[in-house]
Amino acid sequence: MFQFSKIIAHLSCYLLLSFSFISYAIADDEAKSEKASELKDLRNRIKDVETRIKGARDEAEKLQKELRENEISTAQTLTRLHDFELNISKKNAALEELKFEQAEHKAVLEQEKEKLTHQIRSAYRMGRNDYIKLLLNQEDPALVGRALAYYDYHNKARSERIGQTQQTLANIDQIQSSIVDQTTKLEILKAKNETKLQDFHQYRATRRDIIVRLHKDIKEQGVELLTLQENERELGKLFQGLEQDVTVEMFEDMPPFNTLKGKLNWPTKGKLLKRFGASKKGGNLKWQGVLIDGETGTSVKSISTGKIVFADWFRNMGLLIIIDHGDGYMSLYGHNQNLIKNTGDWVLAGEKIATVGDSGGQSDTALYFEIRKGAEPLNPSRWCKK
Repeated sequence: MFQFSKIIAHLSCYLLLSFSFISYAIADDEAKSEKASELKDLRNRIKDVETRIKGARDEAEKLQKELRENEISTAQTLTRLHDFELNISKKNAALEELKFEQAEHKAVLEQEKEKLTHQIRSAYRMGRNDYIKLLLNQEDPALVGRALAYYDYHNKARSERIGQTQQTLANIDQIQSSIVDQTTKLEILKAKNETKLQDFHQYRATRRDIIVRLHKDIKEQGVELLTLQENERELGKLFQGLEQDVTVEMFEDMPPFNTLKGKLNWPTKGKLLKRFGASKKGGNLKWQGVLIDGETGTSVKSISTGKIVFADWFRNMGLLIIIDHGDGYMSLYGHNQNLIKNTGDWVLAGEKIATVGDSGGQSDTALYFEIRKGAEPLNPSRWCKK
């Protein structure tokens, strides 16, 4: 009996331990399952964030392309407007010349009228009766011949003057017709000019909307810092490519660029909105150039003689010009409204190369200006005059 009780006790302990192990195993499996679910959820959330960031970046790229096309179209419109202004100026000059020529012909006409009046009076005095009298009263045949010759010459001169007067009148009619035609063409040019100006304003309004959308998308997804870093990397690659591909032949009488430190003129007049070395949005990034305040359309001038190695639209810089000054020195001019010079052009110090604008997604009108020695950005304030 005692032995049976002992067996029952051992069996009870065994069953109790077994149930305990089973409970622990079940609890452990449930914990693992819960952690796995949390991990899966976390990965799904990460994937969702990555998808949203990728979507924002794709949209930003799309907007950048739209912005590029819009700003290039705006620059082309400005170029056409400039051409229209030149044509209008030429037409005005042509009209002035026509008016001057018309005045000359009118003066000639008045003279011919006076001569014609004199001729008519002479013809009246030397009419048919006088001609007969001349024949009857002359006794010397030689005198008669000379008188007849003089009379014929006089009539011929009269006919020529009348013909000249008629030709003058015809010339005046042609000039008047030409003036009317030139005026009509001028009015057409003015109308086209006004239409292009309206298109330009529409471009700017459209571009403003694109900029707002672009900034909103980037800020909402928190990728503004990544965009700035990528922009700087791309700009650095651009400079490296220019250094490798371009060799500038220096002018014989051009002083080395490094001797001009502190003597250069600023590319445009205005307050420095951002200074070299100041922190950008995002913390670690710093301004590698300066941002100069300016009005739209203000001239942008080359700081020194050199060769333009880049003149085109560039991401986040808008319409951009880069000038190689030799010995690895380059100057950069960004956010322009319009580019006056092209890649490959040589420019002198102080020569107009562009106009101040807000291309590249800027909310304010300003010029971004930078000087580099190779890949190293230099402080423009130490190179340009105080």
